[in-house]
Amino acid sequence: MRQRRIALVATISTALVTAGALALGAHRDATADQLVADARARLDAPFVEAPTLDRIQASTAISLLERARDLGRDDAELRGLTHYAEAIEDLQRGDLILAEGELATALTHLGETPDLHVLAAALSRGRLLDAEARREVEAALESAPDHARGRMLAADLALDAGDGGAARAHLDVLASLEPRCAPVWNRLGLAREQQGDAEGAEAAYRRATELDPLGQDPWINLGRLLRVARRHEDARDAFGEAITRAPADGGAHLGRGLARAATGDLEGAVADFERASELVPNDAEPLLALGDLLRDLGRVSESVDVYRRAIEREDADAASWLKLGNALALLEQYDAGAAAFREAIVRAPELAAAHNGLGACLVHLNRATDAETTLEHAAQLDPSDPNPLMNLALLRERQGDRDAARAAWQRVLDRAPGLAIAEARLARSS
Repeated sequence: MRQRRIALVATISTALVTAGALALGAHRDATADQLVADARARLDAPFVEAPTLDRIQASTAISLLERARDLGRDDAELRGLTHYAEAIEDLQRGDLILAEGELATALTHLGETPDLHVLAAALSRGRLLDAEARREVEAALESAPDHARGRMLAADLALDAGDGGAARAHLDVLASLEPRCAPVWNRLGLAREQQGDAEGAEAAYRRATELDPLGQDPWINLGRLLRVARRHEDARDAFGEAITRAPADGGAHLGRGLARAATGDLEGAVADFERASELVPNDAEPLLALGDLLRDLGRVSESVDVYRRAIEREDADAASWLKLGNALALLEQYDAGAAAFREAIVRAPELAAAHNGLGACLVHLNRATDAETTLEHAAQLDPSDPNPLMNLALLRERQGDRDAARAAWQRVLDRAPGLAIAEARLARSS
């Protein structure tokens, strides 16, 4: 009897251990499943929270999937989601080659899904393969017409191409699907601008600022729009709002500097340009704006120094060399000015203003034949610009040939009827 009782106890103990193991296994499986579901939720984040792939919490999803694998789950879904998340993380870091490898592996586990088509489109866009990117987006939207991130990327590709109408078609759909998403309204402003609808663009940017009180991009776009419309005080205020939200945004400081300069606040403009140049140390634009302001204030020697600083940042930028050449010409440093204009021409051979500047310097250097050839070429490059023909007319005057000068000034008037200086010079040469 005692032996039978011992056997019964052993049987019960074994059963309890087995049941416990089964329960523990079921708990581990349920936990792993929940971790995978949580990871997928991160990757399928609501559009308002993550309207573009760079906003998705891919690293968090990867951590959740790794924990699920540690609990024993290892199937096609987990592996596919892991590679998908790692591809997004690579994209966010800018490593497109690694991202493409991860995407290829994700496709073997998950098949072609709208999400993977959108990721493939984003990678192609990053490699400047816009036609391929559009094909991938079209494939995503063909199977999932309401795929919000797919439509957002399609709109971005259209904006890149300057096709405001196509961008607006996607963004109008998104605005109806996700009316409280600020980036949609910000992009809608860009699309309306491209269509020439300044009023509609302003309304869209202002709606974006209401939906995202902390974001600076809509304020920067609004400021730029208002500056183009010569509403400089309003532009200054808009850029100021952007700076309040993002004090380290160089573009916001540059925009406010330009608006301040237009309203006569020159000291504030100089401060903004200097701050912008500190915040974006590889960008020549703030220094070019500062140089232009100093030049316009008559501080031409200082502007030359600033233009040279800009060239140190972006040597390949023809505009910097052009501005430097113009400033040197104002200082009557014609040899140095001619050298700067030649550097601009090397970088932009069709830049008519550089040829005109070089021709003007050659006039002052008494190299009449070279000046004439250069100025005629400038006039051909930009038939709407009267300046090369005016410089040719001045060359004829320097040569003392009244008939040639009169004919040259007539050419200027034929190109720019009513130009006062040409009319006065023509009358003087008659």
